[in-house]
Amino acid sequence: MKSITKTAILTGSTGGIGLEIARSLAMQGWDLGLVNRSQEKTNFQLEELRKSYPNQEFVGFIANLMDVLDIRRVAAEIGSRYAEVSALYNIAGLLTEKRVMSPQNIEGHFAINTLAPYYLTQLLRKELSAGATTDRHSVVVNFSSSAINSVKELDVATLTNPESIGGLMGAYAKSKAALTAVSHLMKEELLEDGILIEVVDPGPTKTSMTGSSDGMPWFLRLLRPLIFKSAKFQAQRLVDAVESGVNEGKSGLFISEGKRKAYSSVALNKHIQTEIKLLLDTQVQLLAVEDTQKDAVD
Repeated sequence: MKSITKTAILTGSTGGIGLEIARSLAMQGWDLGLVNRSQEKTNFQLEELRKSYPNQEFVGFIANLMDVLDIRRVAAEIGSRYAEVSALYNIAGLLTEKRVMSPQNIEGHFAINTLAPYYLTQLLRKELSAGATTDRHSVVVNFSSSAINSVKELDVATLTNPESIGGLMGAYAKSKAALTAVSHLMKEELLEDGILIEVVDPGPTKTSMTGSSDGMPWFLRLLRPLIFKSAKFQAQRLVDAVESGVNEGKSGLFISEGKRKAYSSVALNKHIQTEIKLLLDTQVQLLAVEDTQKDAVD
């Protein structure tokens, strides 16, 4: 028998647009599983939500989403806690002009912005499928960016360790373009399990990332007070647009600033989509083998 209460898993929920999306979903009656790196910030958020909505359930999960092994661990914890998941919001992201490498030696933008949401989605497919009902699909929401419009070509072979980082229009934009492309490719596969997938570009948003990140171009920092909207505003129209797509049973939507728009040409390139999925699957398989070998030695 299906549960009546809907459960959403959110990554990167303790600040910015993630915080406001959590509040919006909680206000609509959702139970939430919150995946973050900071125990302190997560505890503070849980306290706020439990005080505001005492009849709902809010659970915190701590993980470093740059670490594939930690993603696997936290996915197992989520699966142990929830038999059914109705929505997965992959919000956590990285924007910097510095080179940051994951514990598996994968460039940080690709590790967090592309590999983490892909892998977490695959690991939670059973729970997401169980969360679907006869009249409502479950949904995966992957976060893209308008920065992908600057990506005219995508050299998939260099994504895990690019020659340069380049801030917003560099490794960040390419990692988001890669996620957008593979999300489009996955829509039919996931639909077989009753799972929709939507890609969202919140639009220019006033968050700590856009306000203080060294990856933000100087001219956008100057324009931020004028054209960037509040996280609360962007979150609400994003949640509403996703809900509209779910109600219509439509998968593969690209939602930018609350409106349905066309995918970029790079993201629609079938060859690129297939290459990215192969790269992601290969990375996951390699790391799984390495982890197994390590356990055998230990």
